[in-house]
Amino acid sequence: MSEHDKIRELLALAAADALTSTEEKQVAEHVRSCVSCSNELNAWLPIASELHRLPTPQPSSWLVLATLARAETKLTEQAEHDWNRRVMIVVVAFAWLLTIASWTAFHFVSGRFGGLLEPQFSHTQFSNTWISFAAFTALGWLAGGVSAVMLAIRLRGQRRLA
Repeated sequence: MSEHDKIRELLALAAADALTSTEEKQVAEHVRSCVSCSNELNAWLPIASELHRLPTPQPSSWLVLATLARAETKLTEQAEHDWNRRVMIVVVAFAWLLTIASWTAFHFVSGRFGGLLEPQFSHTQFSNTWISFAAFTALGWLAGGVSAVMLAIRLRGQRRLA
């Protein structure tokens, strides 16, 4: 497609003032040197001015209100989703920190805290400790998961009442 054809496609939009500033400059430069495009632009100008005088249809008030309510609902849902994601990230980070801290507490309570500081340990001692701690950690994560589900159910019930 030649430059002339591209500009020719923009003439109706130029008459309606619907071009970007860059496109307006291109059309203005081309129209100065091209008589046929200048004549076509002049033919479009009265049509565009008459179109501007036509009344613009307005949406009904119930459609505007319904659209605003729907948009507000979507924005609220998105904000809540973002908030829940941030809270979940903080909770997971806290849970991992708590898990690491509880490893030391578990050793201290079980009387094996000194074994953590000793450079030597046996394979059986490590595997028994690891299994015990894994069970302890799994129970903690399970309790956290159950409480998260219970909170979600409660929140859903509160939304239904609202």
